[in-house]
Amino acid sequence: MRIKPLLARAAVALTLSALLATPVFAQGKGDLLIGQTADQSGPQKAPVKEMTDAARAYFEKVNKAGGIDGHKIVLISIDDGYDPKRSVTAATELITQKNVLMLALGRGTANAEAVMQVAMSTKTPVVGYVGGSLILHTPPKRYFFNLRPPYRVEAERAIGQLVAQGASRIATVYTDDAFGKDAVEGFYEGLKANKLVAAAITTIPRGDVKVDDAVAKIIASKADAVVGICIPKPCSMVVKGLRAAGYTGRFLSLSNTSSSTYVKELEGAARGVIVTQVFPAPDSVAIAMSNEFQKLANEYKFEKSYASMEGYVNARVVVEAIRRAGPSPSREGIVKALESMRNFDLGGFVIGFGPDDRTGSSEVNLTIIGRDGRFMR
Repeated sequence: MRIKPLLARAAVALTLSALLATPVFAQGKGDLLIGQTADQSGPQKAPVKEMTDAARAYFEKVNKAGGIDGHKIVLISIDDGYDPKRSVTAATELITQKNVLMLALGRGTANAEAVMQVAMSTKTPVVGYVGGSLILHTPPKRYFFNLRPPYRVEAERAIGQLVAQGASRIATVYTDDAFGKDAVEGFYEGLKANKLVAAAITTIPRGDVKVDDAVAKIIASKADAVVGICIPKPCSMVVKGLRAAGYTGRFLSLSNTSSSTYVKELEGAARGVIVTQVFPAPDSVAIAMSNEFQKLANEYKFEKSYASMEGYVNARVVVEAIRRAGPSPSREGIVKALESMRNFDLGGFVIGFGPDDRTGSSEVNLTIIGRDGRFMR
């Protein structure tokens, strides 16, 4: 995939005094503190809840079994409302005041880019943000570890699949923010690889659900397929608007929409919507990890979804990193432990990092929402 030069990102402003006051983490005999800055009150609160419920359940299971070297894992969460500025404030508080060992379970590409700057400044590892801009992956950032591939990889592969299914006039609607502007590059690359031009290109402002203009432009283009690069709510509004206008073509959205909430928001328009996936199916019986996930979900009564599966994977990687870091884990120890995970098999799903690799997995698959609202392969 062609990589264009990245635009310079504005550095996150942290006061010198706060940075100098940042303590070196030494857990001692206390709890193992994991920090989370994520949306608990805004547009992403539902998938955040799904992934957090699964992670908390896994941490509790580990704690009931004696914890790690006798230490309990404690997740400290701060609501950032999906606002990158609030993500910076929350991450700074978690690192400099709460003295967390690492950050995990965040969501949002713009939020991830902002938190990454805090992580680099304070030398604090971040594991498994649900964000996928290329800058989070390339060049590798010492303290930022991705569990999923870049969104532009998903978008590029999605074009190939749509073309294989017979599509030739493909449109896109994307959110006008860091997430959308980055992922749409994969859309362009996919078209170029298949010698196609876009049937239509339209945008939605970040956080907006007014999609009438985007729907009208797609209908006018006579596209036979649409790639939605948006979060669940606006993507669902686009789909419902298209269906109401009589559109019968395919609609594909990326893995960030893969949650039970998305299906609910789609209502009667859910059937036939295609969604890319970057984690194993939560209801699979063929993958050992999925079977273990289902047992945990049954025991702790959380929802079985792709979003909660991502939270489960994130929690397992966090626990494995702490175990590998030894009896007195430090932030630098966690970084080295994560880099040692060259081929960490969770039971049919492999995560791999290295000194020059911060992309844990490059797996991308397609699912389609069926009559019963389930994601089917």
